Amino acid sequence: MNLNIIFCGSPEFSCESLAILAKLNINKTITVITQPDKIRKRGNKIQPTPVKALALQHNLTVHTPKSKNEFEKLITSIKPDLIIVIAYAMIIPKNITDTYLCINAHTSLLPKYRGASPIQTALLNQDNETGISLIQMNSKLDEGNIITQTTIPIEKTDTYGLLHDKLATLTANMILELVQSYLKNPNVDSTPQNHKLASYCSKITTSDCQLNINDPIKTNFAKIKAYSPKPGAYLTIQQQKIKILDAKIESNTLIPLQVQPEGKKAMSYTDYLLGNKKEISLC
Repeated sequence: MNLNIIFCGSPEFSCESLAILAKLNINKTITVITQPDKIRKRGNKIQPTPVKALALQHNLTVHTPKSKNEFEKLITSIKPDLIIVIAYAMIIPKNITDTYLCINAHTSLLPKYRGASPIQTALLNQDNETGISLIQMNSKLDEGNIITQTTIPIEKTDTYGLLHDKLATLTANMILELVQSYLKNPNVDSTPQNHKLASYCSKITTSDCQLNINDPIKTNFAKIKAYSPKPGAYLTIQQQKIKILDAKIESNTLIPLQVQPEGKKAMSYTDYLLGNKKEISLC
């Protein structure tokens, strides 16, 4: 059997899953669908998505459809056995999810935190655990039946960046297990979500990242962790935005550890104070 897989993904988070599939020693064809090349902030040059760059390294066929109609025609022409969607950044059309087995990895324990920012929201809410849900996609965002879930603890030291990487690795391992299981039995079991327990999270905005020194210390500490290393929780001091990338709570005080003044590289708070006499107050 030659397993015909379409992999839909775009950012760095998706890459570990694609890499593990590309290296899987089975008869397979992997076609990659990702977002079109665009101008990235760094260097102001047109660059591919991380997924496209990785796919080309593995000599995989890559498509970058610009519309849902183009996407649908592409899927129909390929006729895949399995579509794996990880942070693709386009809603999969209903006729595709109705026709093909579409698997999506979501970075929360669904139905909790449906939406665009589940990792950040778990940190903001100071949750003790999070995880990955693999769902069989339908036409509604993050509402598909659950195939499997894996829970991991949120450590006290976790930031968005650290938790993002842990969940990317977990996703890759779960996708690998799912594909291996599918080869043995293509009938995938799933369980409907309890929609009454659903909660939602939205896309992060710049204003969400602003620290308020009148908020409780634990609230600001959670915000710093949730938005580190990017986009970065920040204060505006003398009309200059200063990102607080790391901090600690000591003697009931929130103390910066790593900061990034506007237009400069990240630096330790100690180095910041060498050129700035006034300390940064976070509470």
